[in-house]
Amino acid sequence: TSASIWVRTALPSKIEVVAHPVSDPSVSIRSEQAASTNLSDFTAVTNISGLEPETEYTFEVVIDGETDGAANPMNRIRTFPTPGTSYQFRLAFGGGAGYVPPHERMWTTIESFDPHALLLLGDNTYIDDPQSIIMQQYTYQRRQSRPEFRQLTGRTAVFSIWDDHDFGTNDCWGGPTIDTPFWKKNYAFVTWRQNWPNPGFAGGDEQPGCWYSFSLGDVDFIMLDCRYYRTSPRIENPSMLGPVQLKWFEETLKASTGRFKVLCSSVPWDFRTKGDSLDTWNGFKDEREKIFQIIEQNRIEGVLLMSADRHRSDAWHIERENSYGFYEFNSSRLTNQHVHPTMEKAGAIFSYNAKQSFGLVTFDTTADDPTVTYEVINIDGEKIDALTVKHSQLTFD
Repeated sequence: TSASIWVRTALPSKIEVVAHPVSDPSVSIRSEQAASTNLSDFTAVTNISGLEPETEYTFEVVIDGETDGAANPMNRIRTFPTPGTSYQFRLAFGGGAGYVPPHERMWTTIESFDPHALLLLGDNTYIDDPQSIIMQQYTYQRRQSRPEFRQLTGRTAVFSIWDDHDFGTNDCWGGPTIDTPFWKKNYAFVTWRQNWPNPGFAGGDEQPGCWYSFSLGDVDFIMLDCRYYRTSPRIENPSMLGPVQLKWFEETLKASTGRFKVLCSSVPWDFRTKGDSLDTWNGFKDEREKIFQIIEQNRIEGVLLMSADRHRSDAWHIERENSYGFYEFNSSRLTNQHVHPTMEKAGAIFSYNAKQSFGLVTFDTTADDPTVTYEVINIDGEKIDALTVKHSQLTFD
């Protein structure tokens, strides 16, 4: 029944959005007013409420009271069903989106499949200079200047988390504290909130981060922050999430009522994805085991894993002794030129790296036995691999 619209302006401005139902363009629904300022890097998010569930709207942006008086048909709000409603929908996901001009057409390819949502699971830009807020702002401005990206995100709900290259530096960890190093809260977190209209930002200024949860129909998504509070994997009892996020995660997962529960990590869950590297959950085995035991001890059904980081698209199956096995969908070569080797010999169900690619995931919870299908789509729109998982495969019976 509501939406958040992100806007960047050329100068400090007052911003509103006016939405019109496609079924009746004469109806106008006006958002609250927001302001872009020098301090916000000329960005703002305005919230519009009073929308109907499962309805499509066009919208126009009003800047300092001026508009062309007509909604841009390329700007769309497509609301979701009431949470808990059985639903058929598809989403696109991936990571590894360095700025490579010949590959920016990937955003057009994704749009051609008309996903209901886009999940960007880390390395959504490549900054790698956490102590320069100018560099952080520049990398976002550069990506946002591309018409392919603007058109996709002006029509599609976007949900994002960060990974090492858009949080800090390669394979980094932020450490257990809130305020140190200085750049975590004052640069990385500030810039992140300026550029993504996510449903939540962990605990805000008091407990910064990019974790949150949301629902699309009766599918629940838990988005994890795998960098801000991560410790070195070489210390005793290392942590990927930190105690506050881990507690929130456990409470959120136990309270989830979705037919499917999707746990989204910026780094792979399966230990085989990156050899002996400690940068994935491989470096935090005990904490991953604790997460899996929460699922098993509480007999939580319908859990799926999604991740990014590896510059290819994979499907994995993690066998478990005390529960059903966990399927993992991994994709992280949206635009990157750099590529990682395929992993069939390591046990992947499939693994693709020939071209840039993204994951297209289709949920159907209206079926007697709900299904989720993961397809790998390359930059040219070709369907490469596919895997369908039934809900009955994710139960304790």
